[in-house]
Amino acid sequence: MKNSSSAILSAVFALLLSGCSDSTPQTDSTDGKELYSLYCETCHKSDGSGNFLKGIPANRLTRLQKDQIILLIHQGDPSLPDMPAFSNLTEQQAAAIVDHLYSLRADR
Repeated sequence: MKNSSSAILSAVFALLLSGCSDSTPQTDSTDGKELYSLYCETCHKSDGSGNFLKGIPANRLTRLQKDQIILLIHQGDPSLPDMPAFSNLTEQQAAAIVDHLYSLRADR
């Protein structure tokens, strides 16, 4: 009985620890739509319309240049504390997100 209790306790502890990992998704994908879905869609919605009432901008309306958005993706912005930085993304992945974001402007 003691061994089975220890095994169960160990299993529960392992499950709890697995929930402590970084919640930022990791992928090698360079598909802009897929990356946008993983990193941006939760807040900015799939169509880039954001949520005005929660202060989340419609990123499809951005007037920032591509390099400015890539910098924002990688480093965040102190004036936008709720916008996380995604330093784990490569330059190519961030650029693919921006390309997808710009395609959302054309869909309006």
